[in-house]
Amino acid sequence: MDKTLLELLKETKAKEEKKMNGSQEQKAEDRQQIFNAGFQAGIQYMMDKIERQYQLGKPILANDHLYWLKGEMENLHDIMDDIESEYNAEMNKQE
Repeated sequence: MDKTLLELLKETKAKEEKKMNGSQEQKAEDRQQIFNAGFQAGIQYMMDKIERQYQLGKPILANDHLYWLKGEMENLHDIMDDIESEYNAEMNKQE
């Protein structure tokens, strides 16, 4: 027997500590994955809520203020109307 009982106990203890550290690292990784999944679910929930409010034509309350949403087509129509009104105003000036 080359190894003494004390050396064997030290090796066994080191192996157990290594297992414990590995399982703790795995638990930390699992917690991070759970957190990330919850965070993504929260983001998706808020995006769905914003979309529902837009579809219903209702404002969104944020920081004690109401915000009305416009879709891309509504926004494009508004831009085109602004351009048209500016063009008409300029043409009226020139007449």
